[in-house]
Amino acid sequence: MVNEIIIVEGKSDSQKLKQIYGQNLITIETNGLGFDDKKLNLIKELSKKNKIIIFTDPDGPGKKIRETLIEFLDVDVFNAFILKQDINKESKKIGIAEANEEAIKKALNNLITYNKNNNSISWNNYVQNDFYVKENRNKITKHFGLNNEMSSKSLFKWLNWMNLNVEEIENIVGE
Repeated sequence: MVNEIIIVEGKSDSQKLKQIYGQNLITIETNGLGFDDKKLNLIKELSKKNKIIIFTDPDGPGKKIRETLIEFLDVDVFNAFILKQDINKESKKIGIAEANEEAIKKALNNLITYNKNNNSISWNNYVQNDFYVKENRNKITKHFGLNNEMSSKSLFKWLNWMNLNVEEIENIVGE
C-alpha cells in the first residue's frame, strides 16, 4: 500500500489496520466528527500525491465524514466499506476496530472510486427506472456493500459519484 493514505475515525481503527497490514501503513484519524479545516486541508494536500482511501464506520457519523471528504477533495476518492454484520456481535461499538480481519481485507481489496465531478444519471432516469424503490435500493446497496439504510437521495448522489450509467444500474437491479 505505497502512496496510499487511509482515512479512519479513531486510534483503535488505525491500530487494527496496522495490526493487519504492518506499522508502515499510513492512516489519518478524523477523531470522529471532530475533524476541522486544518485536518481537511492536510488531507487535500496529501491527495495531490497520494491515493486517499476513506474507511469509516458503517454508521451515521461515518457516512457524514465520508461525504464531507468526498465533497471537499478535488480528486478521485477511493472508498472501503464494511457492513454492520461484519462487526463482532458482542461489541458495543460499530467500527472498523471491531470488524473481523477478513471483512477488512475484503473491503480494502474492493475499493469503490467516487468522483464528485461526474453526473452519469439524471434524477429523471433514477425515478423512471424505479431505482429509488426500496427493493431496488437494497439490491444496489448490497451489490456495493453499502449501508442498506441509505436514503434514496444519498444513493442517487453516490451512484453519480461512482459514474454509473442507467444500464449498469439496471444490471445490478436485475441480478
